[in-house]
Amino acid sequence: MVNPKASVPEAVSASLYSLASSLERSGMLHQSLDPYLKLVELYPASKEAALAAQQLLTIVENLRRNGQYHLAMTVLNRLEAAHQSQE
Repeated sequence: MVNPKASVPEAVSASLYSLASSLERSGMLHQSLDPYLKLVELYPASKEAALAAQQLLTIVENLRRNGQYHLAMTVLNRLEAAHQSQE
């Protein structure tokens, strides 16, 4: 649940994380990628961004194990680009 006193960026980042987590728990890994990546890219200073990055790395490992190398690399490239834009 989103804190009603949160700023808009805090509320959006919390909502993105909640959505992505729900999708992931439901087994919808591919669908969880977009909200996790948006969170890392658009709200890198949020507390949820570090959690999202960790979840993305776990998903990448699952993709690698399942032979989905191209998608795994795409996610890693976006994570890397998000990290570089913060420097």
